[in-house]
Parts: sequence; structure tokens; C-alpha cells
Amino acid sequence: MRKQIPIFSLLLVLLLTLLIGPGTAFAADLPKPSKEFYVSDEAGVLDNKTKEMVLSVNYAYQKQKEKPQVVLATVKSFDGLSKEEYANQLFNKWKIGSGKDNNGVLILLSTKEREIRIEVGYGLEGAITDGTSGEILDHNLSYLKDDDFNQGLANIFSEVAIQVNKEYDYQDKTIFKNYTSELEKARENSEDNGDGLGTHGIIAIVIGVIIFAGVFGGGNNGRRGGRGGRGGGSGMGPFIGGGFFGGSGGSGSSGGGGFSGFGGGGSSGGGGAGRGF
Repeated sequence: MRKQIPIFSLLLVLLLTLLIGPGTAFAADLPKPSKEFYVSDEAGVLDNKTKEMVLSVNYAYQKQKEKPQVVLATVKSFDGLSKEEYANQLFNKWKIGSGKDNNGVLILLSTKEREIRIEVGYGLEGAITDGTSGEILDHNLSYLKDDDFNQGLANIFSEVAIQVNKEYDYQDKTIFKNYTSELEKARENSEDNGDGLGTHGIIAIVIGVIIFAGVFGGGNNGRRGGRGGRGGGSGMGPFIGGGFFGGSGGSGSSGGGGFSGFGGGGSSGGGGAGRGF
């Protein structure tokens, strides 16, 4: 009997680890979406004009065939989770974006951790790459560092929306309607904060070198997987957040929250970028 006690104790410890361990990893008390859905300001840092702009842009999106959704949310704390974990869980809980196209984006800021994350759905990873997300955040870190959260988030939201517009060939002035001044401010901010080649320039050079080496050094083998294109299937999805060559994966009219204030059934692709400030 004495030899069986340690074995029993070990099994008990393993059982408790399996039961308790996974539960602690998901202990965050995730907020419910606001009744407006597209903007949730738990931390209380947004003014009414920014909130109205976010709603107006998303209402304009819901009139389009593809029905993308760009949600702006602030929280007081990530409750022990990393910004990546919290954003991914919140994105999937709220089901942001069309269920068919997974074309949602979540912009999430925590005032306690002083961190921000752009989380991108699968269908927009080709348009809003990890590099693009990082550049948008970098353009606006000075606002966040100075605690001007409202202006920083308004700019970030507008810059993300501009990328969505490019992906679906939406007219910026149509989507932003009465908020053209905010649109221009975001454009100017992006241009003023450009630094050298930027991430896209570096990526283009690297890709050019790879293609050159493949064509002139690898014969026919160097041409495999060369054309991903937008809207194609997986393409070369594993590159750069799973979507640099991959694309939006088609367009459809199903899903979308419409004006009812609910997510469209989308899920996060894990792409995007985060920063501390």
C-alpha cells in the first residue's frame, strides 16, 4: 500500500493541473459589446465626435456588398492576459466582420497596461498586413504617449479604414461622409511620420531579391507559387502574418452586423500588430 500512495498523489496532482491550469489561462472577464457595437469605450477616453465618426464609417460599410467591420474598443485592463490574447479572444467573442469573408478589424487599447493592438480578420490580412498595422500604430504613438488617446485612436481608426477602402475600392469621401477633415488629418499624419523606405519598402526589396534569385539561380523551381494575387485562395499565406500574397478570399454579402449592433460571425486570423506606449 505504501508504494501506491505516491502514484495516487501524482495522478491527483496531474488531474488538478489539467482541471485548474487551462481555466486560469482564460480568466479574463471580457466585456460585452456596447449596444452600438462598433465603438466601446470602457476606459472613457473617446469624445463624442470620434464615436460618431466610427459609427458613421461602419454604417457606410454595412451598405456595401462586403460589409467589413472596424471596431474601436478601449478597456481599463487586459486582466492578466497579453494584448494579443485579449484582442484575439475579444474579437472572436464579438464575432467581428462578415462570417463568410472574415473581414473584421479590432482596434483595442488598455489604459492600465498602456498597450494597443490592431487585430485583423483572415479576410483582410492581405490588405492590412502585420507591417501595415505596425506602421499605423507607429504613426500615432506620440499621441498615446502624451495621453491624447482620443486623437491617437481617431487617427488609427481612420488609417485602418483607408486600407479597407483600398481593398474594396470604396471611395474615401463616400465612406467618411461628413468626416473628411478627420480623413485628411489621418492622411497628413501618415505622410508626416513616414520614415525612409518603411516596412513596405523593405518587404518589396526582400521579395525582389528572392524573385531575382529564384529566376536566375533556381531555374523553373524558382517560379513556384509566384502569383498569389488578391482574392485568390491561400497563395503564399504563411508569409507575413498569413496574408501578404493571400488576399481577401472573395467577397460576399452574407454576414455583417447591419444596423442591429451585432457582429457578423467573423473570426480573428491572428494577424496585426501591437505596441506599448
